[in-house]
Amino acid sequence: MKVICITQARMGSSRLPGKVLLPINGIPLLSYHIERVKASTLIDKHIIATSNLSIDQPLVDYCIEQQQPYYCGDEHNVLHRFYHCALQENAQADDLIVRLTGDCPLICGSLIDQVIRAQMAGNNLQYSHLSLAYFPRGFDVEVFSMRALTDAYHHATQKSQQEHVTLYIYNNPQLYTVVPITTGDKQWANFRLCVDEVEDYNLINELVAKLGTQWPTASPDDICNILLNDTKLAQINANVMQRTTH
Repeated sequence: MKVICITQARMGSSRLPGKVLLPINGIPLLSYHIERVKASTLIDKHIIATSNLSIDQPLVDYCIEQQQPYYCGDEHNVLHRFYHCALQENAQADDLIVRLTGDCPLICGSLIDQVIRAQMAGNNLQYSHLSLAYFPRGFDVEVFSMRALTDAYHHATQKSQQEHVTLYIYNNPQLYTVVPITTGDKQWANFRLCVDEVEDYNLINELVAKLGTQWPTASPDDICNILLNDTKLAQINANVMQRTTH
């Protein structure tokens, strides 16, 4: 069984264009993400899945420069992009796919492994994910089998299902066993650690400064305790509204 981690990333964000390559201390946000994914002990390969549009060429150039595996596919049909990215890696039905998004610079390797282990304990009709009732948005991890991804690719007909990779899977609980991971803290769910708006970017900038040289290995508790102990910091992006899936 292989564990293939796919991070979707693009430059064309309408709210904060080019966000994944915005620098903090001269380091692109995506580099923070990639470095922290390396803390996972169960991932066999990590791939950046971007689009084949010219606007995303800087992402391709970045990956080439960093010797980071990447895949270019459909901009809007992200399900198509994930499926063909996994096919490129010769993924088999029982292989596991980890879905991450590139706008989560403080993703946690320990949490990724926790979700992978939960998935390994099930079967290839299981879908495991971190529950955002117990974790901040920005720690998001989803794990599912290549079989489930293949099913979704062949049966998801709605535009929203093609734009949001796992929507078909978790909206069909009669087909897939949905396993939420709830080992976090309900207080953590009040925090927002993804980057969609400039306020999000400003918060990550402040957090990285507080973490100092520990940022590559800082645990979920390390990060969330900073926010629990500094309410002013946590308020930087408290008014940013998350877009919903339609």
